[in-house]
Amino acid sequence: MTVFNELWVRGIWDPFVHVVADKGYDCSSLTRSYQKTGKISVIPRRKGAICPGVSDRERYKTRHTVDRFFAHIKEHKRLIARFHKLDATFFPFFALACLNMFKVLC
Repeated sequence: MTVFNELWVRGIWDPFVHVVADKGYDCSSLTRSYQKTGKISVIPRRKGAICPGVSDRERYKTRHTVDRFFAHIKEHKRLIARFHKLDATFFPFFALACLNMFKVLC
């Protein structure tokens, strides 16, 4: 989680209002870091959590849609193993995988 904290400090997050993530990002240190900046949490609570969890179901459904997208992308082994080390060769294959997933290509 230290990487997340570093990225949070470095990033420009002013245009964003909500923090949408999965249960892996439900910990007090992360919650405090983005609540200081006035962001609204859309993170479900872990199984043994004492406090209530997600109150905005519609926004959480958006997270689920993005999660399904990455699950479909993971079907392409070349993307997972990152056979293409350069961004110039990796991104075109990622774009082809996206087009294939959306049934734009056969």
